[in-house]
Amino acid sequence: MPLVRLSEEEDPAPNLAPMIDVILVLTIFFMCATKFSGDERSFDLDLPQAGAAASPSPPRQEVVEVQASGDVRLGAETIAVDDLAARLEAIRAAHPELAVTIRGERAVPHGRMAEVYEACQAAGVRNVAIAVRSRAATARAPGAVRQ
Repeated sequence: MPLVRLSEEEDPAPNLAPMIDVILVLTIFFMCATKFSGDERSFDLDLPQAGAAASPSPPRQEVVEVQASGDVRLGAETIAVDDLAARLEAIRAAHPELAVTIRGERAVPHGRMAEVYEACQAAGVRNVAIAVRSRAATARAPGAVRQ
């Protein structure tokens, strides 16, 4: 951007006139573009009709909790890890798009979480997630202690 000096005593200053021109041109462009998109939505279309359109049902969600003591709960029922695969497979037979969220306490050993994950895989569940709490949410929680 060329610097303009009006006299020898003044410090040079940038010329703002071209920048103002560009801003005005962009403003006019966006005003016209907004008008055109509104016109496009007003087309009168003859859309096809469907008699019995089935709305997709959301996948069934199950929560597997792993406690620090090693107990595993599916929903509200405490079960053995060996029985978890069979129970999930029975649920998956009724709901093929079964989604499982594994929630484990911080003190749960990694091996126990791996056993639960393997049980989900053995049951044929493809959508498995492990629940965690973000550090930002933990820091903002009331009564949280920062380390």
